[in-house]
Amino acid sequence: MDNNIISYKTVKKECSNEFTEKKSVFICSIKSVPNEQDALEFINQIRGKYNDASHNVYAYIIRSTNTIRFSDDGEPASTAGVPILSVLQKNGLTNVTAVVTRYFGGILLGAGGLVRAYSRAASLAVGEAGIALFENYTEFDVICGYPDYDKLEKFINSEKIILDGTVFTENITVSLAVRHDKFDKIYADIVNLTNGKSRIFKKNSRFASSDLYY
Repeated sequence: MDNNIISYKTVKKECSNEFTEKKSVFICSIKSVPNEQDALEFINQIRGKYNDASHNVYAYIIRSTNTIRFSDDGEPASTAGVPILSVLQKNGLTNVTAVVTRYFGGILLGAGGLVRAYSRAASLAVGEAGIALFENYTEFDVICGYPDYDKLEKFINSEKIILDGTVFTENITVSLAVRHDKFDKIYADIVNLTNGKSRIFKKNSRFASSDLYY
């Protein structure tokens, strides 16, 4: 993982939203996805669910590969996929897929009407799903003796540290994760807290959801 990337935003949960515009029904299904394969699987899932629809338009953005894709699925060029993509981009989202299903109601909306309808569908879905901020965390293990464990446990609870697990053997191994820019300070604090008796092993990096939601 690129440690230079501090954070990214994606939708908080998978959901769908529906509204009717001049007898055409628009259903936007949206989901956070880690890669392009999952994005395509989600698109195919929605296509299967609404296989009798007039159109299943989509857009997705994948952070790790800088991939941006969209499809108008038979709608006039740039009236469907592009408006959906624009909503995702304006909200600063990545690792996200949105599929807008349209059941044509018999009344033509015109190019401008289609752009507004597909934009509205995507905006409603983003609003319902919510936006989660994922930040870069460093994973590490702390090995300490039993006399230092209570102090360490209280320290962990007082800081924004993720506890991944604890193993009790001859010593105690506590698996933790902390925002990468806070690691050096937390490392020093734990060393001071345990009077240098603990051993700390830095492991991997990962993205984890922070407490900041919109």
